[in-house]
Amino acid sequence: MPEQLIVKNLPFIKILPHWAQELSYKYCSKTANLYILYGNIRDFLPHKMDEDEFIFVKLQNYISEVLFGNRDIIIFWDRSSGISFCTPEMHREYVKTIKEKYPDYSEADIFSSDPAVAFKLLEKYFLINIPQKKRIVLIIDYAETIIPADDIARLDETDRYCFVTLNRWSHDPLFTQGDVSIILFSE
Repeated sequence: MPEQLIVKNLPFIKILPHWAQELSYKYCSKTANLYILYGNIRDFLPHKMDEDEFIFVKLQNYISEVLFGNRDIIIFWDRSSGISFCTPEMHREYVKTIKEKYPDYSEADIFSSDPAVAFKLLEKYFLINIPQKKRIVLIIDYAETIIPADDIARLDETDRYCFVTLNRWSHDPLFTQGDVSIILFSE
């Protein structure tokens, strides 16, 4: 099956930048669901609109529109902005689902910038949507703020929680087979 995905998408994959080709091969092979993009992540990338027309977009938009644009749910999270969505429809569906299933969560919790609150709620949202075969991507910006480059024994409780949660999500067959992808941006 993974080989078929690669062959099926090969014409598209071949026109991508090298790093995006590598990410696409890994995704299509189903060998990973957590990806780390680092380096010049604040740069703008050309995005082909028509035959001879390009626009330049932020990496975050390139990932969400070009590489993972066919996803049912595209979620963004960072420590400053909290949880947000690629489209207003995705935003509305998230609010509706969370308020129906978990009415005790406040509006602040639903879009929390606290990783412990946000990741707990996002996991619940993933688990609601995986059985419905929804294809999900979570893009986490400034990943170095939730998992600093340090020995795990020196991390504070929240950083350890983030480390364990992301590690668990990356190995959980429910997430890997359920088509949940996590992209970490780090400078």
